[in-house]
Amino acid sequence: MSEQRRRIETRDDAPRDAGDAGDVWNSWVLPDHRVVFVNVAKNASTSLKWLMAELTGKDPQRFHQVMNLAPTRQQTIHRKSAWSGVDSLVSVDPELRAQISPENGWFVFAVVRDPRLRVWSAWQSKFLIGNPRHSFDKFRDAPWLPRVPGSTQDVVEDFAAFVRLLDSPQGSRVFGDVHFRPQVSLLNEDTVPYSHLYQTSEIPKLLTDLGAHVGEQGHRGEIGPLARENETPLPVAGRLFPTEVRETLDRLYADDLARFGHLWDFDTVLAKDPEWSADAFKDIAARVATGQRLADIALAGRQVRRERAATDEEIRQLRGRVAELEAALERRTVRGASRAAADRLRSVWGRR
Repeated sequence: MSEQRRRIETRDDAPRDAGDAGDVWNSWVLPDHRVVFVNVAKNASTSLKWLMAELTGKDPQRFHQVMNLAPTRQQTIHRKSAWSGVDSLVSVDPELRAQISPENGWFVFAVVRDPRLRVWSAWQSKFLIGNPRHSFDKFRDAPWLPRVPGSTQDVVEDFAAFVRLLDSPQGSRVFGDVHFRPQVSLLNEDTVPYSHLYQTSEIPKLLTDLGAHVGEQGHRGEIGPLARENETPLPVAGRLFPTEVRETLDRLYADDLARFGHLWDFDTVLAKDPEWSADAFKDIAARVATGQRLADIALAGRQVRRERAATDEEIRQLRGRVAELEAALERRTVRGASRAAADRLRSVWGRR
């Protein structure tokens, strides 16, 4: 495939300003750097968010202190509430939003990936290795969750079962999760004025281009390299994509492939046949056990917070009742004192 065919062109019919941001909640606007990042989950998402945090001067501890089901410190970057002070295209001031355009010197970018590889990566990181939020909270007890694998065949069978789930009515909730949702629906090219769309394989080029851009805006310092976590211990292999699985994914992600399919040669993936070692399966089992225990602790903490909130509410109501009773007692005391004084006066006047 030629380099010309591999390039991602921004759509000619896309608007040239962001006057209508639509539902682009998954975006980070950095006015000081004239940068907009639209996040597509599982496409170097964690690493690029940390890069945005660095550019905005966020203290990493701000994220590390977040109490949620993130299995590692790196994963705490995904809690949107910790990003106070950083707008999205939805929340940014409308006057500023109207100025966001490549023609006005803005660097507006996102990263795309072969959707079939993206599903494999997301399934591994969210379900196979036991991500606490997905495996033991959001989708806990789901009958389709993969077993802790003991062999290559276990993984192949469970991944195929998951793809069938995505293609069924029962899988609509999973398919709607941002890690499995089609990328075109997250990119919102109809409303976002992209200047750059990169493949995951072009991350080095992205860092070079972004570094040059923010340097022109006055930023001092290096951009990158990106921090990485090994969320996917098993490398992709062609055996994961027999005809049924491949055809199902092609149908589910037809819009992604229609828009970007020319970028990828899936035959090279089908030709891969790496061995998955026994150590890799031991690693997965250990991660699942850790994820389950983290979920136990987090869910217990959630219960404690609920009970604390209920107790606080009960205390608030009791304090209110005490205040009412004290006020009533004070009124009665005042009235009683007044009546006693009047009786004494009447007694005195009576004797006269």
